[in-house]
Amino acid sequence: LVLGSAGPFERPMAPSTKLRTGARSDEVAEGGSASLDFVPLACAGTGLLCILFVTISLGTHEWVQGTVLQNGQPVEAFVGLGSVTMGGVKSSFSKLCPKGTKHAIPPHFTTTPAAVWCKCEAAGTVGAWLLWLAYLPLWAAVVFTAIEGLAGVAPQAKGFKAQLVGMGLSQRVQNLGLIGCWAFSWLCLFLGLLAYAGSAPDTLGWGTVNFEASFGLARLSFLIVTICTAVLTAKLLRLWQEEQFGEALGDFLESRGVRRGLYLLLFAQLVLFLLVSIANLEWQALIPLFALYYLDTDKANFLVLYVTLSAM
Repeated sequence: LVLGSAGPFERPMAPSTKLRTGARSDEVAEGGSASLDFVPLACAGTGLLCILFVTISLGTHEWVQGTVLQNGQPVEAFVGLGSVTMGGVKSSFSKLCPKGTKHAIPPHFTTTPAAVWCKCEAAGTVGAWLLWLAYLPLWAAVVFTAIEGLAGVAPQAKGFKAQLVGMGLSQRVQNLGLIGCWAFSWLCLFLGLLAYAGSAPDTLGWGTVNFEASFGLARLSFLIVTICTAVLTAKLLRLWQEEQFGEALGDFLESRGVRRGLYLLLFAQLVLFLLVSIANLEWQALIPLFALYYLDTDKANFLVLYVTLSAM
């Protein structure tokens, strides 16, 4: 009788079908989970990218592209927040939309009426104001998030946080203030994009309009701020189980060979989908998450779901 062997009435263990291409998540769990202390610094660095994108959006003149009519001739035009470029010539809305202009667009015209530029001016004004309102607290969010991330390694950052506590600002109050800066920036970005898209004219005189790169960069900033706000909120308020998330991260860090390659390819796919959002939002960006979940848990139904949705 051999101890541990299957008895005559016992069902033998089925061979594992898990993907043996590197370290497993359960193996990582035995050795401990990865630390998530890097999250604030990662969000601070990503926030700097958002600041750069918003700065470019505010300073460029390609929010909307369309075709205007000049004496019956179609001319390509790029609309910014405060001006429009037609045929290489830049004109401000203050000249194209003089005071007292009626905002009703006539049904027939051979030259784009001033009412169209008045609508562009109104959309640009409200969009610019809301983007500026998002821009300033975003700086505060990035700075204080960096201090939060450096508090564990830099004595200066730790001393600054201790001074705030001495002033009566507890750690919870600091966390709520930090989350509030991110949330306010998120809200202003959302309202700015919504107000501009809702106020911009449907046509510049001929055909429809298309949102261009400047609008896309602002939209990309909104998506990144959304992710950072959610992740920071979950970490600072302890809304998730860090052990499980750390184990998933540890599974990636300990993976080798084909498994590591699959992880990197899926992460690259997510980043590329994020960049595609500059031109258009795609729901397919959610599909790689199914494959990542499969790699972490080896639940084959998520692999089938990933392959099926990718082939559609």
